[in-house]
Amino acid sequence: MKIFVQRVSGLTSIESQLSPQQKKSAQFKGSGLVVLLGWTQFDAARTDLAAAEEWLFTRALGLRIFPDSNDRMNLSLADYLKEHKSEGGILWVPQFTLAGKLDSGFRPSFTDAMAPDLARVRFLEWVKKTEAIQNQNSINHIFGDFGADMNLSFTNWGPLSLHLEK
Repeated sequence: MKIFVQRVSGLTSIESQLSPQQKKSAQFKGSGLVVLLGWTQFDAARTDLAAAEEWLFTRALGLRIFPDSNDRMNLSLADYLKEHKSEGGILWVPQFTLAGKLDSGFRPSFTDAMAPDLARVRFLEWVKKTEAIQNQNSINHIFGDFGADMNLSFTNWGPLSLHLEK
């Protein structure tokens, strides 16, 4: 499994369109993270996939990439929001293109991505896990829609972007 984390500030929003009749939008204001989530075919055969997902989930929530009072990257998002008495959030987005390869030519191959029916289940489990901890801190969690055409809008703060894989 792979995730790509970006530290963001300002207004972060997502608009999803599953069909012409089904549109959805969500947003949060303040500091936060945009986290892209990708599963691979390799993950489908793993016996430790749940442990790998838990490791990445814990890392994303606990990343100490927000500035402390000395302007050093030393605080997690939850600690930063608490210290500044401010709002913020995390936008979680399923992103099969994280499994993309560009071994030759200019057209990426996505054959290493997990099959959509399996990846949908994994993402829905991720959403369920995240919603279970929603009220434990001041972080507003919003989600992309699996298989939807999505427009993301955010300002990368730093810029700071990290690729994590387990």
